Amino acid sequence: MYCNHCGARQPADAAFCSSCGMRLNAAEPREETAGLPVSAQLAKRPIHEAAEPNKSEMTAVPVKRKGGFRHPMWIIPVLLLGIGAGGVYMLYERETDINEQASALHQEAGKLALDGKYDEALAKLRQAGKLRPEFAAAETDRALVETAQRVHQKLNTVASQLKQNKLEPAEKSLGVLEASLNKRPEPLFNREKAAAADNRDRLSVLLVKQELDKLNDVEALGYKLEEVDRLAAEEADEVHKLIVGKIVAISTKNAEALLQDKSFDEASRAVKTGLSYAKKDASLLALQDRIGSEQAAFEAAEQARIERAQQQAEADDLTNRTAAVDVSGLNIEVSDYGDITTTGTVTNVATRPIYGVEIHYSAYDASGGYLFSSSTYASPYDLAPGKSGTFTSYDYGWYDYVQIQVDNVTWYLE
Repeated sequence: MYCNHCGARQPADAAFCSSCGMRLNAAEPREETAGLPVSAQLAKRPIHEAAEPNKSEMTAVPVKRKGGFRHPMWIIPVLLLGIGAGGVYMLYERETDINEQASALHQEAGKLALDGKYDEALAKLRQAGKLRPEFAAAETDRALVETAQRVHQKLNTVASQLKQNKLEPAEKSLGVLEASLNKRPEPLFNREKAAAADNRDRLSVLLVKQELDKLNDVEALGYKLEEVDRLAAEEADEVHKLIVGKIVAISTKNAEALLQDKSFDEASRAVKTGLSYAKKDASLLALQDRIGSEQAAFEAAEQARIERAQQQAEADDLTNRTAAVDVSGLNIEVSDYGDITTTGTVTNVATRPIYGVEIHYSAYDASGGYLFSSSTYASPYDLAPGKSGTFTSYDYGWYDYVQIQVDNVTWYLE
């Protein structure tokens, strides 16, 4: 027979269906459809007349199923284990991603800080701190970057003071910052150390510039120039030019004064000293040429003058040696100690200026015997036409009567 509930074939003496476990209605009389499956019977009845199971007879009894799908009990633990493993993996992936983001922000912050972009670096480090509050390296670097930023701001203040020529407060602040930076070995502070060195060079240049007005010696200015040239500040070039300009001015002034005194060699040395600092200075090069020209002209004139004087001396007769000079007022005094003092006056009676007037004289005793000869120069050294000068000579150890006679007078004509 067949189960009138599930349609499974059952033994004739079965009371319950071995498939669905429902009670079988084998004792009830059946029409010609008896012995057909329920599914076949429902096909010949109206749908509303289909037999429903008797609920009062649906008593649960333990049934040993021989067919159909069975649910293994190990599936649930396996599913739970899989879900747990998946959750752990997703958590691991999420934490790994956060760590990578924080590390990337940390590295970017380091590059920005080394480039001096402290604000941007701090922003990156704060983002890394939000992602990983326990990120100790990021916190340590943030403190370093904040310190570097403060130093940078103070160095900017020093630079501003230097621009305003406030050298004293700038020097004081810079000294404190340099002492602090010397204790920082971290590469992060290398940029600020370089900035401090630049400020120090700039300060040194400005101090030298301040001293320039007090220096009027080429040698002292030369030492300052060497000091400035060792500095790397932008102002160093400007101060270099100022010092060189002052050296040129002083060298020119000194050379001009020496040139007026006809000290040609010294004037030339003064110019060469200036040119050692300003080799291409046009004014010094022009002055050097001028000194050479004036020296050549002076030497030629002096040589001509000497030649003319020699020619005149050779041409003039001994009797004409006093023709340009009149000697008058000759006076001889002999002291009790035998010292002879001879004085007199010379007058330029020529039509040209003369200089270097020398009076040659001889001494004779009372009987006219020759005793000695000597000479002396008139003062002033130069005599214009019509002007007079005097001369005085001293001779010692002559106790006898002595008579002085002027032999001749020599001079140079202008």
